[in-house]
Amino acid sequence: MKNRTLFVISCSLLLPLGCGGDDPIGPFGTLTVATTSLPNAGRTLAYGATLEATGGDADYTWSITVGSLPTNLNLTATGEISGTPTVAGTSDFTVAVVSGDGQTSQQQLSITVSGRFLDPEFAVVVESDILYATGSVRSPGVGEIDLLLDVYRPADANLPALRPGFLLIHGGGFTGGSKTNATTVAFGNAYAQLGYVAVSIDYRLVGDDPPTEDLARDPASPQSVAAAAARVDAARAVEWMRANAATYRIDPNRIAIGGYSAGAITSLGVAYRDAGVDGADVQVVLSLSGGLYGQESIIDADDPPLIMIHGTADPTVPFSLAEAVEAQALSVGLIHEFYPLAGVGHGTPSVLTSTVVDGITLADRIRNFFYAHLELGAL
Repeated sequence: MKNRTLFVISCSLLLPLGCGGDDPIGPFGTLTVATTSLPNAGRTLAYGATLEATGGDADYTWSITVGSLPTNLNLTATGEISGTPTVAGTSDFTVAVVSGDGQTSQQQLSITVSGRFLDPEFAVVVESDILYATGSVRSPGVGEIDLLLDVYRPADANLPALRPGFLLIHGGGFTGGSKTNATTVAFGNAYAQLGYVAVSIDYRLVGDDPPTEDLARDPASPQSVAAAAARVDAARAVEWMRANAATYRIDPNRIAIGGYSAGAITSLGVAYRDAGVDGADVQVVLSLSGGLYGQESIIDADDPPLIMIHGTADPTVPFSLAEAVEAQALSVGLIHEFYPLAGVGHGTPSVLTSTVVDGITLADRIRNFFYAHLELGAL
């Protein structure tokens, strides 16, 4: 009979492979849901979040065991929550994850869907003819004129503690127009109803003969000189908003600027110049039929996000000016959205509520863009 040698292998050497009762989870570690909270959602806005876990075999499968997600949100087996919520309110639910090695873990979570800054919920109070600065003029005589603004602010109960600001700049070719024209009044009321503090300004025009040649693109052009004065005045209006932020509960880090035609030209010029004499620190920009007239290079990648709407048949502010801004935005990587309106002339404001892009009106696209890039879900 041959001698046999018995090899005894200590189980302690095999513990990394799962041998022994004191290591029931094998080599993977204890499975735990790592996500302990989820971002809240804006009603009617696209939502996305991903659940995360640690430990276990990373082949995770997710499900909801208790409660439900907000209406129109869905959870995939791989842990992605997405959709466009349509009903405001808070949903409490429990998620479960199963790993490939058979472990399970659960976590209670919630998502609040809010219509704040998205739905019109406030009455509006208008404060008119507030002095925000003075401006030098040479017509009808040399001196200073008062520069006035109107404030549109939300009223009623349940006001947000901090509110985004929106500086509105009227059109008129730098020769006319006023803070009370129909477009700015409509925007002021609409955004105050959402919870914004909207400010509409008067600014110096060609007829005032402002002495701003040194800031003008073309010092020999009265319109160009007036456009420079408009930038100076708008920058001062932004300063006024920040100086009075406590009074109106404006969040100084969440200020939008926008306008139509000359107002859009001014908004672009102020937002994309360095803060100072004719530039200001703002967080998002709206251009309705605006342009930069060859000065597109002032736009940098880290500048405020821009939403731009322009008719392709605009005879007043040529569509090519919007294309030039778009080209610069694409070149430097500026966050922006651009909506060309085929066959539309210079009447952009009238089509904001009637033009639908992928199921969303342009008016709502502006609202949603502001919400996202002013990060209003955090207020």
